[in-house]
Amino acid sequence: MQAGSMSFWDIDPAFAFGSQPGSRRPLGKLAVRDVSRWCAILGRMKARAAAKFTCTSCGANHATWLGRCSACGEWNTIEVLRHFPAKSGLDALAPVVALNGVGVASGERMSSGSVEFDRALSGGIVRGSTILVGGEPGIGKSTLALATASAIASSGSSVLYVSAEESGEQVAARASRLGLNAPKLDFVRTSELASILAVFQQYSLVVIDSIQAIGDPELGGLGGSVSQVRHCAQALNEAAKSSATAAMILSHVTKDGALAGPKLLEHLVDAVFVIDGDRSSEARVIRCMKNRFGKVSEVGYLKMDSEGLTDESDPGAAQLEDRLAGAPGSVVTAARDGNRVRLVEIQALVVTNPREVPKRQFLGLSSQRCAVVIGLVEHFANIRLDKLDIFMSIAGGVNSDDPGLDLAIAAAIVSGALRIPLAEGVTLFGELGLTGELRKVRGDEERIEELRRHGFSSFVVPAKGAERSRASGEHNVRTLSEALGFIGLTREKSR
Repeated sequence: MQAGSMSFWDIDPAFAFGSQPGSRRPLGKLAVRDVSRWCAILGRMKARAAAKFTCTSCGANHATWLGRCSACGEWNTIEVLRHFPAKSGLDALAPVVALNGVGVASGERMSSGSVEFDRALSGGIVRGSTILVGGEPGIGKSTLALATASAIASSGSSVLYVSAEESGEQVAARASRLGLNAPKLDFVRTSELASILAVFQQYSLVVIDSIQAIGDPELGGLGGSVSQVRHCAQALNEAAKSSATAAMILSHVTKDGALAGPKLLEHLVDAVFVIDGDRSSEARVIRCMKNRFGKVSEVGYLKMDSEGLTDESDPGAAQLEDRLAGAPGSVVTAARDGNRVRLVEIQALVVTNPREVPKRQFLGLSSQRCAVVIGLVEHFANIRLDKLDIFMSIAGGVNSDDPGLDLAIAAAIVSGALRIPLAEGVTLFGELGLTGELRKVRGDEERIEELRRHGFSSFVVPAKGAERSRASGEHNVRTLSEALGFIGLTREKSR
């Protein structure tokens, strides 16, 4: 402390509470009472300063209580973040052992009954693991979970399906509609964590539908709050790790498509899966976002029909079924989807714009990437697009942000603008740079093989190195202009 400075505790109490400075007589009753009151005020101030507040909607932390969360804008969602005291002393010390002396788990897996879901799981559900499955309402989370539970129960393992949102009659009706009748599949309708943990270790798999509806009355707070979701997820994860019981937890998503609840929920579990797809379409894609027991970015293709979620092993064939051959603005190419390759049809409608500002609409494609490709087409293909409306989409409700679609997007735009269709059997892919160069993309050989399997014979792709051999029908180009010239989509500069 600097010379001349004084802290609160250096002040003479008698001087602070009205007695004469320098007086040596003891404090009176009034002064003692004031000191006690002052210490109580300081204690409350210290406790208030140490309190933490969190938003139950987005999980953001705040130093003080607020009526409106500054992170997500929601009202009346700020609550006190409760902390549970940790054990201290020798009881809190975990035994330290040599890493090479720790036994390696066998990693026994249980098949989900779906080839595509097993592929996303890298072989099946690992015993003792915790997996999180999220998706929009009506996308098929409960259908997939019930089918998985029935398949594992039919194989001889005991399974418990916990529903905190639907009644037993509703779940039984869904099982009857899907033709599921496994004798070892048990059901319980509860939202209390203690009831689940009491019977958790009696089963090989426990399905939780859903984590936002599970709560612990002893913790306090509303069900689905950040503290409740965190506490329940930690308890279920600990129960799974201490036994051979796997936990399959279903989760809601926010309006932005992210998994609802604190980010800790995704860090806590062993694997995270998200079901994507347009609810008006049959196609569904289950994507692996995290997997401690397998490959990340694995995907499985499913189809929602009267029998529930069934495997769709060849989604590329569905893309070609309804395609109008020889239509301008239509280009079939191969997109990288996680660790797999699938066929997609990119369609472009280019029409005259009677207004001053042209329209640009993109469905299933990155609007920023398409805007860049439009600029490249105007500059390097000598085609004016400022007076034309451009509408683009990937047929079938597919979404993709693969950079390898750049060349196909450019070809679709030019084909639609010039009203010139691509020749049958011709396809192309590659990433475009801002100087018009064509860049190599990941998995080019897998893309060519998938396109060839569906009848394509001419492939316009980025130039390879000298050490790489060309496939049959492969044509290497280095620029956008060269690629468009090779497939006959050019004209003289119109400016």
